[in-house]
Amino acid sequence: MPGKETKFHPDGSPIFRIVTSAGEAEEHLRVIRQAMERSTKHSTLSGLSGVLAGCYALAAAIFAPTNLGTWSEKLLFVAIWGATVVLAFVTDVLLTKRKAARVGKKAFSALGVHLARAVAPGLLAGVGITLFHLLHPEALGTYLYGLWILCYAVALLAIGMFSRREVSVMGWAFLAAGVIALLLPDNFVIGPRALMALTFGGFHIVYGAWMGLKYGW
Repeated sequence: MPGKETKFHPDGSPIFRIVTSAGEAEEHLRVIRQAMERSTKHSTLSGLSGVLAGCYALAAAIFAPTNLGTWSEKLLFVAIWGATVVLAFVTDVLLTKRKAARVGKKAFSALGVHLARAVAPGLLAGVGITLFHLLHPEALGTYLYGLWILCYAVALLAIGMFSRREVSVMGWAFLAAGVIALLLPDNFVIGPRALMALTFGGFHIVYGAWMGLKYGW
């Protein structure tokens, strides 16, 4: 449908021009849609932060105890994985802020509030499950790791609605891995350490490398 295109004189007064071509009007609508989508998508994600988060998770999978028979083992378990989460978060914030400044965007805006609200339920569910496991380690056993993966998958899929498609792809990968983890027998050849290294370590490294090569580090 024909419409009006607004331009401006050097003095700031508007100039109106009738858009008479349907193709031209469609092109204007396409540009507007793209601009609106960019304003609702978090596009300053750092590929390097994904690689580093994966490396942190690999280290945690190696050093964190899997047997939580004593309180010292439980505290060490929480300390290592808690430090891993905090370190990954701080790294992501710093590198995202750096990349945003480099491309002339704001790392934190109203969109950041939506991201925080989206990711909170999945992460808080993981925290609740972890606390339950510390009090009743025999109840969940190695299934804790599958539940962790599922909670993280929920958080990623929620973030994916406000971010690039690759985030949703990784969310679905974590969701599939979480379901498989819950179905594996306790004596399966892939143990808890290997499972955490494969998902939180390997998935993040592959995702970060892809994002870095495609969108920049």
